[in-house]
This record gives sequence, structure tokens and C-alpha cells, in this order.
Amino acid sequence: MSSLLRALNRPVVAVVAVGIIAAIIRFNHLGYPQHSVFDEYYYPKSACIFLGYSNERCRINSADERFWRNDRNDTGAWVHPPLGKWAIAAGELAVGTDSYGWRVSSAVAGTATVVALAVIVQLLFASALWTFVGGLLLAVENLNVVLSRTGILDIFVTLWIVLGFMLILLDRRWIESRTPEPPPREAPEDAEAETPRPRFPIPLWRPWRFAAGAAFGAAVATKWSGLTGIAAAVLLSYVWEASRRRRWGLSHPLRRAISIETYGLAITFLMVPLGVYLLSYLGWFVHFGWDFNRWATEQRLAFDFQTGLRSSEEGNAYQSGAWQWLLLWRPILFYRVDGPDFVKAIYANGNPAIFWGSLVAIPYTVLAWIRRRDWRAGFIAITVLALYLPWFLSSHPEYLFYAGPLSPFLVLACVYMLKAMTEWTVRKGEKTYRPLLPVAAAFVVLAVGLFVFFWPTLTAGRLSTEAFRARMWFPSWG
Repeated sequence: MSSLLRALNRPVVAVVAVGIIAAIIRFNHLGYPQHSVFDEYYYPKSACIFLGYSNERCRINSADERFWRNDRNDTGAWVHPPLGKWAIAAGELAVGTDSYGWRVSSAVAGTATVVALAVIVQLLFASALWTFVGGLLLAVENLNVVLSRTGILDIFVTLWIVLGFMLILLDRRWIESRTPEPPPREAPEDAEAETPRPRFPIPLWRPWRFAAGAAFGAAVATKWSGLTGIAAAVLLSYVWEASRRRRWGLSHPLRRAISIETYGLAITFLMVPLGVYLLSYLGWFVHFGWDFNRWATEQRLAFDFQTGLRSSEEGNAYQSGAWQWLLLWRPILFYRVDGPDFVKAIYANGNPAIFWGSLVAIPYTVLAWIRRRDWRAGFIAITVLALYLPWFLSSHPEYLFYAGPLSPFLVLACVYMLKAMTEWTVRKGEKTYRPLLPVAAAFVVLAVGLFVFFWPTLTAGRLSTEAFRARMWFPSWG
């Protein structure tokens, strides 16, 4: 038994396990409902158009849709970059243009997001147990599940951002392993010969960082909101590079980091993402020719459209400001059918344990970063705040599903706090107790239990009217 437990207590086992759990959840009855829900009215049709299929097969029915196909080779979704629509097209090409086909890529992306987050947890904490816990919590995070089972763009933005930060962590490990121990401040008096002073490494070529730049570029090439990931990556890079110089005893570490690293960061997080963004329009250039003036005009029109939207003008009942997201103030109705004594609905809502738990976990992580200088807490705090705070400055109509890229990092904050809870000890006599260990375990059980409880409202399961109302905890959820 002990040898079996040792075999199971391995990071690769934890990562594979949460990947299997996530896949089962995301692929189970993926094709139901068998028609468009929410913004599936746009993106799967765009993907179908990209593949060159007929109007009948792409369900292009209205005069507006025919106009956009002729004028933009797209639907009204032309205001978003094409990479996410190409991802949906890959599923339609492989499986077909039915509901399963236009959702299968989302399910793959959602599963991959869980796996990537589990790898992040392993890189942070080097613990198979917490790797499993982190992956499990995201696997059962309600909002992530709904986005993973719907043919829209946000799960692809989420995947690329999570993957980008995983690669940033790999870059940190890569450069730290190549940074020698700092030289002694004073050479010993009895030293027979002067030893060569090691050089502080500042390579321009950092493969993991370049890969991260490509991942963040893919996020922006899916939705412009992926820019928040680039901002967080740049901030993290400066903080880590300043810390690396400080540990080496160099003077003015932040100033040195800014002056020396800016060139490499500009290449990595400006030029590489720009290249990926342009490459995502390859299909557009093939269709319309290499007319960069027309492409630039389309970019400006898309920018004008996005910046011209205002919350006061939208008037959608499911809007919720960024300050309301963690409170789960207003979930988004994706689909609903009411019968005489039943309800079938899909509500994009967060897992209450994780979202409400993050209200405590985020401040705790920030304080741990400030007080203990724990770089892991700093990583989580910077990513959460950089992905979240810009939305408070936006005048664009906001909805809870925009928090999709944020939810994996809410999980990370919760994992950090849970791990600290399990490590807090109280000594009585000769015995040591961990009084908060049961609380941390109960949190994980609660998160899984709430996911199971809300599962029918995430997948259009048939519920009696009474059972459905039991899941609508607040009037704003109805």
C-alpha cells in the first residue's frame, strides 16, 4: 500500500488525474442543446465561413449575415480578431458543423486550461497534493465549465493567458538556474589566488519568455482583452529581474532592471505578440489580398466600435460591473426553456466557494507578499490584480463571463490561502495540531459539492420548478 501511495503522489499523476476529471465534465453531453446558445449565434457561423462552407451549412439566413459574409468574410463578430474563431473552425473541420463540432474546441481548450493551471501550481509549490487540489478546483469552477462547453471566444482567451503565465514561471526557473551564486562582498584574507568573478547573466534569448510572448499574443489575437495578460507579464518581469539583481547585491536593482531588460521585454511582449496577431489574419489576407490599408481601416473600425459601446447605452439586464463579479451579483443567462412544471437553463455563474472565498484569499495573498516577501504570493497577487483592476476603468458594457480569464487565478489565490491554513500549527504540550486543516479540506469538499448542486443549471439539465428556484439564491440570479 505504501508503495502504491508513493507512486500516486507524483506531479504527473496529479496533472493527468485533473485533466481526466476536467475532460469528463467538459465533454459530457457536449452537443446539448443542439442549437445555438448565447453568442454561439455569431462565432460558429464565423468559423464556418472561414472554412468556405455554403450559406446553408453555415446557417447564414438574414440579409445582415449575407452582407457581412460578402463584405468581411465574417459575421458581425468581425469586430473581434480571428484566432478564436479559427479555433472553433478547427473543431468544425474535424467533427462537423453541428453543435458538438462548434463546441469541441472549447472543451479541449477548457481541459487544457485546467492542466496548465495544475502545472502552475506544481511550479509554485512543488507538491503533487496541491497540484491536484488546484486543478480540481478549476475543473469544478462553474464559470470555467460553462465557457468550456460553449462555442464562444472567452475560453480561448483564458487558455492562452494561463499558458502564458505557466511559460513565465518556466522562464523564471530557467534564468534562476543560470544565475550563479552572488560573489562574496569581501574576499577572504587568506585567499591564495583571486577567483574569477562570476558574471550576472542577462541573455536576450530566453526561450520560455519568447514562448510566453507568443501565448499572450494569441490571447490578444482572440480578444483584445488579452492585453491585460501582457501588462501583468511585463510587471512580473520587472519585479523578478529587480529581485534577481538585489539578491546579487547590485545597486539600484529596479533602475538596472528597467534600463537593461526593457529592450528584451519590448521584443518579447510587443514584437512577438504583434507578429502572432498579424499571423492570425493570414486567412483574411489570403481572402482579400495583401491590402494593409484595408486591414488597418478594419482595425480602426473595430476599435471605434469597441470603444463606442457604453454601459448606459446597452441596457442589457445581465450587465454587471467589475466590482460585482466576485460577489456573483448577476450571472449571465445563456439558455432557458420553461415548461409547465420544469425549467432547463444554462447560467454562466461562478462557483460560490471559489469566488466568495477569493474575497478573503486575495487580500491574504497580497499581505503575504508584502509581509513575507514570498515571490509566489507576489506572482498570484500581480496576476489577479492586473487581470482584474483594468476592468474598473472600462466604460465598455461588462458581464460576468468577462471574468473567465480571471477565475483560474482566483483558484490560485484560494490554493495559496488553503495551503497556509493547513501549515498553521498550534502546540499543546508535546503535541502539534493543525486546527485549520479540516477547514481547508471542507472548503475543497464544499467547492465540489456546489459544482454538483449547480450542475443542471450549467448544462440545461431538466429541473422541477421548485428545484430550479432552490438554486436561484438571490433575486438577481433569476
